[in-house]
Amino acid sequence: MTTWNDETLFSEIESLALDVTEEQYRIQPDLMDRYGRAGFEKSRRDTVYTLNYLAEGVLMDSPSLFLHYIGWLKQLLAGYGLTEADIRKKLELILDRVRAGRQGEMTERTIHILEMGIERTREPAEVPPFIAEDRLFGREARRYLDALLRSDRLGAYGVVDEMFERGETIRDIYRYVFQASQYEVGRLWQTQQISVADEHYCTAITQSAMSRLYAHWIGGERPKRGSVLVSACVGGEMHEIGLRMLTDVFELEGWDTYYMGANADEDRLAETVARRGADIVALSATMTFHVRLMKKLIARLRADERLTGVKIMVGGLPFNVDPFLWKRVGADGYAPDAEVALQEADRILKERTIVATPEEAGEHPEAEGGHQLGS
Repeated sequence: MTTWNDETLFSEIESLALDVTEEQYRIQPDLMDRYGRAGFEKSRRDTVYTLNYLAEGVLMDSPSLFLHYIGWLKQLLAGYGLTEADIRKKLELILDRVRAGRQGEMTERTIHILEMGIERTREPAEVPPFIAEDRLFGREARRYLDALLRSDRLGAYGVVDEMFERGETIRDIYRYVFQASQYEVGRLWQTQQISVADEHYCTAITQSAMSRLYAHWIGGERPKRGSVLVSACVGGEMHEIGLRMLTDVFELEGWDTYYMGANADEDRLAETVARRGADIVALSATMTFHVRLMKKLIARLRADERLTGVKIMVGGLPFNVDPFLWKRVGADGYAPDAEVALQEADRILKERTIVATPEEAGEHPEAEGGHQLGS
């Protein structure tokens, strides 16, 4: 392997993954006995994912992104009988190849993050549940999730209907039931307690439960702010339910919103932001390997002269893992959920109204902003 830089970080991943997997199976011939050729191919694909997460961590100068992935990987692969020693050996083989290349700043950063990842394999990887009955609406969230997990769509709807009929706000139902249950569904899949099909079913029912609530507020009396939000998932990103919740909450609070959903096209997004006269663009990425695409998209929007003055807010799992990542991708702010996003949007818009001279701007080179929340 040659020097690791912005170009080779991603271009060499496929060949390096094959090289590392072949070497690991040579060193540990029992792996072929345990998993066969199909296991070899799966191991190669897992190595590709590992290298993509590593590359994102290196490119964004964010070890947290890679360390979070290693913790997740430990839990996932444990269900297949792989040990932390197996994961550590793979990382060590990758490290050997990086060290064998010509040295440079990017290479040194890669080595540092890999060494941290190897140490992470020795630490516990448990993720605590996101639902607890002693939390606000915790019992309702538990009942709702239990209905989802037993494929009881009407039972899940019943929990939501019961809360609404007794006067709970739609915002609280979104935050404490829908959001909490979706986080917990993700944790259950990660720990192999449910399948991908189960996860997709739970998400689909939650989306339909949200849609059932629309009749109670869309078209009704709401405050009018005059502010405009355009929301979209970065290209390639298919996890959209969190962004939909955020957009709905903004609409409830009187914003004019335009939801573009998953895998948004860059040109269409820029055109929509300009045509709608957006004040804020909310961008979401759930998968870490989409962070660099987020950075490129933000740069693309910044370069469009039609969008001068438009502010950009980001969110999604990578930004929860590294609460300073929003600055590195060039955003104006970050929020971990819809409620905090409302506060952050107000902060961003207030700052936009302050007109400073160059001398005054020099005295305040960067507003801190950004709400921080680890996960």
